Order: sequence, then C-alpha cells, then structure tokens
Amino acid sequence: MKKSKKVTLWIVSILVICLACLALYKYGTVKNETAVSTPSPSPSATVKPTPTPSPTPTPTPSPTPEPTVESTPEPTEETTEPTQEASGCDTITLDAAFTDTNSLLLLANKKVKLPDGYVPSDLVDAGIPCSNGSATMKAEAAAALQNMYRDAAANGVSLMISSAYRGESYQQRLYSTYSAEYGQAVADTISSRPGYSDHQTGLAADFVEQGPYDLQEEFEGTASGQWLAANAHNYGFIMRYPQGKDAVTGYSYEPWHYRYVGVDYATAIYNAGLSFEEYFGVPGGDYCN
Repeated sequence: MKKSKKVTLWIVSILVICLACLALYKYGTVKNETAVSTPSPSPSATVKPTPTPSPTPTPTPSPTPEPTVESTPEPTEETTEPTQEASGCDTITLDAAFTDTNSLLLLANKKVKLPDGYVPSDLVDAGIPCSNGSATMKAEAAAALQNMYRDAAANGVSLMISSAYRGESYQQRLYSTYSAEYGQAVADTISSRPGYSDHQTGLAADFVEQGPYDLQEEFEGTASGQWLAANAHNYGFIMRYPQGKDAVTGYSYEPWHYRYVGVDYATAIYNAGLSFEEYFGVPGGDYCN
C-alpha cells in the first residue's frame, strides 16, 4: 500500500511538472507572439519613420513682372522720328534725313517734292568743264566732283558735265519743252516736274562727252560712262537712275546722271546693286496724281 502511494505521488508530481511546463510553454509562446507583433526598436538601429508629408500647398505665384521695356518717348524736337510730310503725297512721311535741306540724303523724286522755291544755301561753281559754260553745286558735292575729275584725268578720261543744280523755274521751262514735244506721259519718264527734280537739290550732275551719245543710254559705253560706273562711288556719287529700276525710281535708265550722297553711302549702295529708293526703303515710282 505504501508502495502504491509513492507511485501515485510520483505520477502526480510528474503531471504537475508537465502541467507547469505546459503552462510555461504557452506563456512563452504568447509572449513571443506579442514581441513579434510589437517589436521594441533597437537603440542601435532606430529608424525614425518618415512622416507622410501633407501635400504642400502650391503657393499662388505673384505675377511675374513683364520685362521692363522702355517706352518709346513721344517724338520731340530732338528725336529723329519721321517728321516731315512728303510734299508729293499726303499719306507719306519720311525720316528727317530725307527732308532736311542740309542733309546729303535730301530726297526729290516723283513721290517727294522739295519745299516750294527751294534753293541750296551753299551753291558754288562745280569747278570742272561744263558744255553749257558753267554749273553750280552744293560745296561738298563740288569738292568731291573736282577730286573725281582730277583722278579720271590721271587715268586718261576727261570728264565733263552739261548741268548740275537747276532752279525750279529752269525746270519748269525744261519740263514744258519736253511735254510740248513728246507729250506729258513721255516727258514724265525723262524729265521732272518743277519741284520734284534731283537736280534742284544741288547734289546731282549730268555727264557728257559732247558726242552722239550724250544723254542717251549708249553713254554707258563711252570712256566717261564706263569710268564713272566703275569709280564714281569712291568719290561719293551714285548712278541715280540705274538700269531696270524704272518702276522704283520713276525714271528711265540714265547712265549719265550721278548724285552725291557721300562716300560711305555711295559705296554701300554700289556694292548692294540697288537704287537710292531701294537701299533706303523710301517711296518712289510714279507721281501720286
């Protein structure tokens, strides 16, 4: 009986131990699961969670100021805005360079009329042979003409002119003569109405050789015509009415008619192969009325 009790106690003890182990096992499992589900951060590898940024509201930009553009001042007496009405046509305006009577670019053509009764203030003798006795030009143009005459003579070419400055009354008589002989339509292609003549500027001259080709297109083939075509720009002169530019200049080809504009402009116009009107972008062509 005592032996039976001992066995029973031993069995009970084993059961108690087993139950205790079981309890410890379950307790450990629960603790481990808890540890997995809520891990304590390791101090050595603490990773601060990156907070999800709230959308940063895009600030409404202040309007970008437009680039500062200096406003064009209203034309004053000191500006070079186009100031002169073109006398020939009410709708045309020109820069002062083409209307100032002291300018070497003073323009006279079928669209632009000179001031009534205009006479240059500094006319002097042209200073080279003239088939009509003598002629006058503005002083600067005359000095350039004389230099050109001397250099041409050194090259065996004797330059001569038939006219240079023409006053308004003279132009009136000339135009009337052509109109009576050929009719106004033809006269308008070979001569200017009074007040519209390039000659009246005092900056133009007609070259001749006192031969059959004077004031004819064939003048281009003469010694004077060839020398002038190749060299006149070096002295500030341009052929005022080049070949094939009738619709632009308003006049037929005149290889004898040269106009002083200064060496820089003459060279640029010559190199460009353009007429005065084309190079400067000024109106030309026929009369407005």
